[in-house]
Amino acid sequence: MAGKGFIPAVYGVSDLRRLLRDIERRYSGAFDELGPGAAQDFKHLIDCVDGFLDLLADPRTDFRVKLTSYGKLRDDVFEFCRFYARWLGSPLMERLKAEIYELLDEAISWWGEQEIYDEVER
Repeated sequence: MAGKGFIPAVYGVSDLRRLLRDIERRYSGAFDELGPGAAQDFKHLIDCVDGFLDLLADPRTDFRVKLTSYGKLRDDVFEFCRFYARWLGSPLMERLKAEIYELLDEAISWWGEQEIYDEVER
């Protein structure tokens, strides 16, 4: 499921959140097996992505803050997956990273479209 094409058409933040919860559901078992610390780390990563979706949906937040947060979150996902690849294996973590990256890219694309729509309506 990783790679381009994992994410179907996105029509809003609720679709992105649904996809994020699907990722969480599919991968949480692997982190649960490592213990409560790993499960908590994974939950924190998912919460950070969810918070980023809130940030994108907030029209009062400056676009530079949104883009900076996007870059930081991609770095965090990379570091998280690199760290846990030691115990869960590189293929699983590469797949998780690819799915989260694709979700983040879709979120940025959705946000850009919303910005254009808002400008056209003015």
